[in-house]
Amino acid sequence: MGNGSIKGPRMEESCLASAAKEPPLPLELVESLKDRIRGLEEELRLRDERLGALEKELQSKVSQIDKLQDALGYNSLTLSSPQVSPSQRLLSVINEGPKRFQQVAAEVHRRLKAKEGVSAEPTSRNYYSHNLQQFSFERARVCKDSSTKKLINEAITNNDFLKKLDPQHTRDMVECMYEKTYLEGQLVIQEGEPGNHLYVLAEGLLEVIQNNKLLGQMHAGTAFGELAVLYNCKRTATVKAVTHTRIWVLDRQISQNIMMRTAQARHEEYFSFLRSVSLLRDLPEEKLAKIIDCLEVDYYDKGEYIIREGEEGNTFFIIAVGEVSVTQTMEGSLDPQEIKTLGVGDYFGEKALISEDVRSANIIANENDTQCLVVDRDTFNQMVGTYEELQTYLKEYVEQLSRSDEERNAV
Repeated sequence: MGNGSIKGPRMEESCLASAAKEPPLPLELVESLKDRIRGLEEELRLRDERLGALEKELQSKVSQIDKLQDALGYNSLTLSSPQVSPSQRLLSVINEGPKRFQQVAAEVHRRLKAKEGVSAEPTSRNYYSHNLQQFSFERARVCKDSSTKKLINEAITNNDFLKKLDPQHTRDMVECMYEKTYLEGQLVIQEGEPGNHLYVLAEGLLEVIQNNKLLGQMHAGTAFGELAVLYNCKRTATVKAVTHTRIWVLDRQISQNIMMRTAQARHEEYFSFLRSVSLLRDLPEEKLAKIIDCLEVDYYDKGEYIIREGEEGNTFFIIAVGEVSVTQTMEGSLDPQEIKTLGVGDYFGEKALISEDVRSANIIANENDTQCLVVDRDTFNQMVGTYEELQTYLKEYVEQLSRSDEERNAV
């Protein structure tokens, strides 16, 4: 105890003496530290700006998640609850949103993937076959001037849920929309009620209300109510006319018939493509229908390589839109030479569906927005069948392929 009371002051005196002897920092070092501080402050400011931009993007994702959840029946995330503060909502999305968003997005992708033209869910197969026969596009059309058609078309193509529709489908929707007017204070949509119409605001002002809380306003050129056309769901908010408004309307039943009309035309077109493919022409109709179900669309710009000579391939292509060049390395030439061009309905890479294939030529897109229908070997095997299962139908093609290979090797 006594030793402690004596040593303490001596240590303190030693520290003070050391501090007194320490020289001041050089001026250059002080300036360098100040510059470093200013740099850190600027970096912090830039990070704050980036964080603000990310928060805005996150708010947009929250809105998309809300819409998708309402469409698909997910209610576990209460992101739009009025009792939750904005910061709590953002935190909830950060912690749970990505997983939930992936689940919702996967469900939407599952519903829309196989047949892009059929976005609405059928109530039954009989409903569609019956109504498609009775539907008359000419009777459903409503005359409009070009400026009105342009306004409606732009509103649809600017809508996140409608912009992926087939262009022909969009054009038919524009043709079949009819006009309605609403007085000031009149309800266009009532929250909680079943939705049966798609709307495009042509003139006037609307306000959007949810749980008696004003969410915002809509101006001319806005499409809304799209989930009622794409899915069978209830309205998630009330829309009320602030002024005298003019709105273009499309009934869900007409939209479904247009979708079926577009899908049927596309199915027939794809079926014709597949029947022209030597590998597939002997397959039964139900097998071809399965291939159509798993066809996807790939897009290419001018000059882009679709296939490169010498690489291994497992994908079959049919040209749906555009034109491609076929080039091949020739003896005595440094650069590949063009040997032919292929257009709509032509195909390449079909051998890859039944065996390992080394590409014998380059395939290059000649036009922007060249579109190819594609299916890979794994999907083909799962959905249609393996070569062993289908060899009865493929025997003639394989024999012809072997003869062609022998002739090419001889040359």
